[in-house]
Amino acid sequence: MIKKLMLIAKGVAMGAADVVPGVSGGTIALLTGIYPRLINAITGLNIHSLKALAKGQFGKFWQAIDGCFILPLLIGIASAFLVLAHPIKYAIAAHPIPTWSFFFGLIIASAILIIKQMKDKKPLNYLWLIPGVFVGFWIGIQTSIPFGSDNTAVLIAGMLAICAMILPGISGSFILVLLGMYEVLISAVTNREYSTLFIFICGAIIGLIFFSRVIKAVLSKFYQQTLFFLSGLMLGSLTKVWPWEITVHSHEQGMNHTETITNVLPMSYPNPMTMTAISMALFAIVLVFTIEYLGRKLSYNQSD
Repeated sequence: MIKKLMLIAKGVAMGAADVVPGVSGGTIALLTGIYPRLINAITGLNIHSLKALAKGQFGKFWQAIDGCFILPLLIGIASAFLVLAHPIKYAIAAHPIPTWSFFFGLIIASAILIIKQMKDKKPLNYLWLIPGVFVGFWIGIQTSIPFGSDNTAVLIAGMLAICAMILPGISGSFILVLLGMYEVLISAVTNREYSTLFIFICGAIIGLIFFSRVIKAVLSKFYQQTLFFLSGLMLGSLTKVWPWEITVHSHEQGMNHTETITNVLPMSYPNPMTMTAISMALFAIVLVFTIEYLGRKLSYNQSD
C-alpha cells in the first residue's frame, strides 16, 4: 500500500509539472527514479497488447502495460490535472504577467536542469543547443496560430503533447502553448467538455502507440544530443511565454476574428509589474532546483 501511495504521489508531481508549461512530467519521473519503468510501461501499450485486450485477455494486457505501476501513476496525474486546471485558467485570465513570468522561470530552470543532469557533457553535444534554439525561436515568433481548435487539431495536439510529456526536458503543456492549444485544453478540463477531452485522450493513445518506441530508440542511441536539442528548443521558444505582449492589429472578417500580437519590453507596457514579474520568475527557478535537490536526496536515501 505504501508503494502504491508513493506512486500516486509521484504521479501528482508529474501531473503538476505537465499542467504548467515548464518542467516536464518526464523530468519528474527521471528525478524520482521511475523513468526507465515508465518508458517500458508505455512501450507495452502497442498493437499486440491492444489485440490481447480486444480478445478479452485482460491479464496479458495488464502485464504488458505494467498496470500495477501505471494505474496509480495515472490516478496521481489525473488528480493533479483536475485540481490545478481551474486555478491556472483563473491565474492566466486575472493575473497574466505574474503567471507567464512564473512559467518563464520554470522553462529557463528546466532547460538548465536537464543539461546539469547529464553526466557526460561532451563539448560537441553542446552544438545541439544551436538548432534547438533556432527552431524554438522560429516557432516562438510566429504571430499566427498554426492550429485551430477543431476536433482534428485537438487529436493532433494530443498526439504531439503526449510525446513531450514522456520526454525529460520539455513539457506537454509547453507544446500546447506553442500550438496555441493550451487554453483550449485548460478550458475543456475546467468546463468538463468531455467530448474534447475524449478526442485529446484518443490522440494521446495514438501518439503513445506510434511514437513511444521511436522515442525509446532515439533516447537509447542519442540521449544527450536529444536532450541538448530539447533544452535549446525550450530556451529559443521563451518568446512564446514572454509576459509583456500587446495587440498591434485586430481584424474582423465575417465570423472570423484575427489578432496580431507582439512582445514588448516592460517599459513599453502599461503597468508592467516588473518587480513582481522578476520575483515570480526567480521563485519558479528556485522551486525547480529545490524539487531537483529533494529528488536527488530521495533517490540517494532509497539506494541506501
